[in-house]
Amino acid sequence: MPSIPSQVLVPLLSALCLSVSFTVIAADPLDASPNEAMTKESMAEDKAAKQTKYDYLPKEEVIEITVGEQQTQVLVRSWSGKKQLGTAILLANPGMTADGAGFQAYLRRKLNPAGWATIAITPPKKVATPNFITSAEEIAKAGEMKGNQQGNEATEQYSDEVWQDIRDKQSLFISQTMNQLDAIGAPYPGKRLLITSGQGAGLVIDMLSNNLLAKPDILVLINPYLKRKHENLALAKQLAELDIPVLDIQSFDGHRASFVTAQLRAELSPQNSPYRYSQQTLALNLNNPMSWESALKSIEGFALRISQGPRK
Repeated sequence: MPSIPSQVLVPLLSALCLSVSFTVIAADPLDASPNEAMTKESMAEDKAAKQTKYDYLPKEEVIEITVGEQQTQVLVRSWSGKKQLGTAILLANPGMTADGAGFQAYLRRKLNPAGWATIAITPPKKVATPNFITSAEEIAKAGEMKGNQQGNEATEQYSDEVWQDIRDKQSLFISQTMNQLDAIGAPYPGKRLLITSGQGAGLVIDMLSNNLLAKPDILVLINPYLKRKHENLALAKQLAELDIPVLDIQSFDGHRASFVTAQLRAELSPQNSPYRYSQQTLALNLNNPMSWESALKSIEGFALRISQGPRK
């Protein structure tokens, strides 16, 4: 193999070192605060959101709206068949799309024959996990104690102030989106059924409890939870105080945080009030299409019972 002349090799090596040095410096987030730092996961999610297209859907189903300074999408499907009960509004877990693969997309299509037009809204962004990098001079010296967390506790990722700001922005995004649905849903009069899952459901409970969201006629929750322990534990009491019909679905594959409050949600709810609250624990896997029909039938039955009202 012929050797590379030194007058060529030296510049090449210098250029390579400069390139590597620049890359490391550019990628080093030593000065980034937890509120500014983003993981690769969240960056990829933002990129995917920007590239989200619904070319596979009929054009009349996709409606562009402006929320704050952001363009987002609302997906609308008309009811079909003889029943015309109203509109089902679908809010999935933060970070998903309006037609997120799985149970959300299934409900968006399968509720139409049951008499419900469906409006699926884009949820707020998922909370990014911050990167923590500590410079050498900031490392505590031996004998110094900084922080009061126990060894078995998870490290707090955000301060209370930063977390509250995140929650406020998520709630504002949802409320500003919901405020535009009256005009969009005008062709479909009747009951307003709100179906929400995961952290989206937790946010809805909190917003309704604090009068930050107009009350739907019927609320369906699927594995509701919030990420922080204190806000998650507050959901059961907040839910019990809502004066709207609630179907509370807990699946065995739900997030463990939703299991933590499941029993308390049922215990605090109005007793012997089938038109006020019903909790159903379903032996299904929400990632398995074969089991989605069970949850669909539960939602259809509860919504129909509330729409028809008590028998006289």
